[in-house]
Amino acid sequence: MRTLKYIGAAAAVLLLAALTLAIGLLRASLPRLEGASGEPGLTNVVRITRDSRGVPTIEAANRVDLAYATGFVHAQDRYFEMDLSRRLAAGELAELFGKVALEQDRKARLFRFRLVAREVIAQATAAERAVIEAYARGVNAGLAGLAGRPWEYWVLGQPPLPWRPEDTALVEHAMWWDLQANGLRREILRQEINARLGGPECGAGWKCGLSFLYPAGTSWDAPAAPASAAAVAAAQAPVPAAEVLDVRNGSAAATVPGSVPRASGAAGSNSWAVAGRLTATGAALIANDMHLGQRVPPVWYHARLRIVSSAAGAALDLNGVTLPGAPVLVAGSNAHIAWGFTNSYGSWLGVTKAPCGTVALSVVREEIRVHGQAAVVLEVKSGPAGVLLRADEAQHSCWFGSWLAQQAAATNLGLLALERATSVAEALALAPGVGIPHQNVVIGDAQGHIGWTIYGRIPEDTGATRARGGAPWTTTADHPRIEDPPLGRIWTANARVAADEHQLQLIGGDVATLGAEYDLGARASQIRDDLLALQGKITPADMLRIQLDDRAVFLARWRTLLLGVLDTEALRDHPRRAQVRQLIASWNGRASVDSVGYRLVRAYHDRTQQAVWGMLLAGLHLPAEQDAAPPAQFEGPLWQLVTAQPLHLLAKTYPGWPEFLRAQVDATIAELGASCPELAHCAWGAHNVVRIRHPLSRALPWLASFLDMPTVELPGDHDMPRVQDGAFGASERFAVSPGHEQQGYIQLPGGQSGHPLSPYYRAGFRQWALGTPLPFLPGPAEHTLTLTPD
Repeated sequence: MRTLKYIGAAAAVLLLAALTLAIGLLRASLPRLEGASGEPGLTNVVRITRDSRGVPTIEAANRVDLAYATGFVHAQDRYFEMDLSRRLAAGELAELFGKVALEQDRKARLFRFRLVAREVIAQATAAERAVIEAYARGVNAGLAGLAGRPWEYWVLGQPPLPWRPEDTALVEHAMWWDLQANGLRREILRQEINARLGGPECGAGWKCGLSFLYPAGTSWDAPAAPASAAAVAAAQAPVPAAEVLDVRNGSAAATVPGSVPRASGAAGSNSWAVAGRLTATGAALIANDMHLGQRVPPVWYHARLRIVSSAAGAALDLNGVTLPGAPVLVAGSNAHIAWGFTNSYGSWLGVTKAPCGTVALSVVREEIRVHGQAAVVLEVKSGPAGVLLRADEAQHSCWFGSWLAQQAAATNLGLLALERATSVAEALALAPGVGIPHQNVVIGDAQGHIGWTIYGRIPEDTGATRARGGAPWTTTADHPRIEDPPLGRIWTANARVAADEHQLQLIGGDVATLGAEYDLGARASQIRDDLLALQGKITPADMLRIQLDDRAVFLARWRTLLLGVLDTEALRDHPRRAQVRQLIASWNGRASVDSVGYRLVRAYHDRTQQAVWGMLLAGLHLPAEQDAAPPAQFEGPLWQLVTAQPLHLLAKTYPGWPEFLRAQVDATIAELGASCPELAHCAWGAHNVVRIRHPLSRALPWLASFLDMPTVELPGDHDMPRVQDGAFGASERFAVSPGHEQQGYIQLPGGQSGHPLSPYYRAGFRQWALGTPLPFLPGPAEHTLTLTPD
């Protein structure tokens, strides 16, 4: 017995020693917050202070030293996040994670972004290169300045690799990937549908009937520039006749599939501008919440970047969010102007189908390194129409893809010039030369002016080959823009913003009449109405109320339709249907966590949408696969179908549309029953559970509660200003007037640090979840670190 006690005591000592060692290794990679450090890459002293939330204020004498210090801070707080971004774009994740990341690397490596990134750096101006190179030196100094490697690399058993200037361009390409890459598969689906539709063509090889399934717009459209009545009418294509598409009597036995992905609206955001004549300060007011997949640490890094100089015009004061991996302020204010972004959908890529073997291909062999295994060689095959994406052996057809992201001239550090702009007019003039993934940018200045344009280079060529390169880019003469509209308000929410036909053509190219992949306008129209309801003396607090608006305006007509479907006949001998009717009749009209009625109506809408889209695909002999999600604008034709109820577009399974719509009620009840057998307890919050996770927590489940943000139930959904769908939602929220930054607010779904032992790891998460504003400017300094030239 005594021996067992000794063994137990020894084991406890060993366990304690192991834990002490592990904690020691973890603590060694915490960033340095105070003291002084000699840095050979600097020309002047740099001061870095941190407030109670860990938000840094970096003060330097020039832009190059400011870039160095920004890289230093980014690396100390977020190096692993930066590393994943560059590896995602370059197709180099398997080198770190092993074969589990090999398939993703194969997809990304097709575009050879590391080679493109080197070209981006080579073509940069001397001033831009100086900033990028200083940033890279600062990143590597910050990494070397840690007492131990970042903790993630201890877990992975590998050392972090140094940062190179080209890696900053790769971080930009990672954003290209997140925001646009899925458009390639969506475009393949659109062309497959086009090839199977009957009826005449309406130009450029598109079938006239395609404009019904892919409308240019819907009744929800709310462009910031007024559209003509003719343009609105043109967006409402009629239901196609049987000779175009006949689901009921065609050769395919169309049925309702068990599951179809929801509409393809993905990367999204909200932003708007209010003119100074309507605000409490007289300066313009900018609000922005960019919607992305949320992770630990957050996508954005809050910072204040200052150049303190006695030289006239050299001083700079930047406040807002940066992207770890890049030395620029992405969104925020420079005291003269403020700006925010939303993803701009458009024709930024293209796909071409050709018989395999008829096109001469060039082949480049890319080596993908795989941790723990031999390297894998990927043959990247390209033809005149772009890189080979897919080969369908059964049909002897090959799909080729081209993408503006593959052109080095489409990516640059032009966003640096925005830092010095002092007016909306100056910021709009920069737009044609800024090379980023295409973004709606709203801008306001201290004089009260507001404007919208697209940051991202746009080809003058509007044909099907525009993404292949060779065409000149737009200039300030024709680049899309809106300046000081009469309403004094501009709003963007990934839907159509412009109304001018030429501007729409530049954005949409040859698919401008097919919606150009715009998101549904329901979110934009609700924001518009919220903004128009504000009449003067508008403040940042008004902006936050709009950002948190979870009213179910979009689903109100679906609730009415569902109440009509559940009539007396439908309820006879169906107690579950009767319960559904009772619950939706008493809904609160919001996507609140306690709303049962909202969850039921949303589930019914999604199920009906899936069923209708699946029937149409079956009628076209297309399988309802993962790549076959309906377009975001499908809500328009869907509503036409469930209200007009054309029999030739209904599967033979159903005698008529009333029976189909009732069947979707039963299917919805069955689907919900798996997670909540008691419908009365089937609240929206139980579905909208937000789990924001660290990339390694799934591999380390026993540490998940230590690594992840707290799990919460949140209000919000798609198609309303407060977007929240699980861990997809607002990656930041802010509102600010230039020159009045002290009145602004900001929220992020996590803290500044990527280190779980840091007091800043979760700082701000609770406020983000509750919608509580935090100061836009950093607070008083609690720590000071001085970097000196060495």
